[in-house]
Amino acid sequence: MKKLLFIILFFISAGVFSQEEIVESPKIAIKIPLGETITLENYSITFVEVLEDSRCPENTTCIWEGRARVLVEISEKDKDSFQKTIIFGKVNQGESDDKELFSFNNSKVIGITLNPYPNSEEAVKGDTSVLLVYLEN
Repeated sequence: MKKLLFIILFFISAGVFSQEEIVESPKIAIKIPLGETITLENYSITFVEVLEDSRCPENTTCIWEGRARVLVEISEKDKDSFQKTIIFGKVNQGESDDKELFSFNNSKVIGITLNPYPNSEEAVKGDTSVLLVYLEN
């Protein structure tokens, strides 16, 4: 009887603990090198300029929180283009921390980060800045 009770409890507990864990699907980043344009649906996104990059380099200790500000131009087919500034890091009073570039068909294009991240041990050769964005459904 004890064995039967043990077996029943084993299968009940195994069933409870073996429930599938909900896993969020990974975000796939789209790279936009500085000065280049990508197209999504009827929209073109151009990474125009790095306005500011005061992020604290890796392997250092900073006394203030840095940030990166980038300028992006968005244009829709047969419509006027517009520019948007995205801030990664510290947002000052009166500024927006909204990283959404635009939305279409129940999807949003959102800025993730600016690469490469500054490093105290390696100098960045040339301007290799890349803006990462993703499409959120």
